[in-house]
Amino acid sequence: MAATMRAAVAERAGAPKDVLRVRDVPRPEVRPEWTLVRVEAFGLNWSELMTRQGHSPNVRFPRIMGIECVGVVAARRSGHGTVTGGDGP
Repeated sequence: MAATMRAAVAERAGAPKDVLRVRDVPRPEVRPEWTLVRVEAFGLNWSELMTRQGHSPNVRFPRIMGIECVGVVAARRSGHGTVTGGDGP
């Protein structure tokens, strides 16, 4: 599995054309009780819109956007061991 992933990143608060960039970022490590998803599609929700506009004072930038997504399980860690790849809707 690659050490990086492509992500939509808000570099700071502002207009979409000024602050959103698609770039390579480090792929997160799968921690216990986490699931890593290979994203096939994502959307930006209302909360992310407000964040991108600068209305979320506690949010730090740069910020990876697209918390609502659909895809396939790339890796999963639970208390019962690690499950890899292929699980999806």
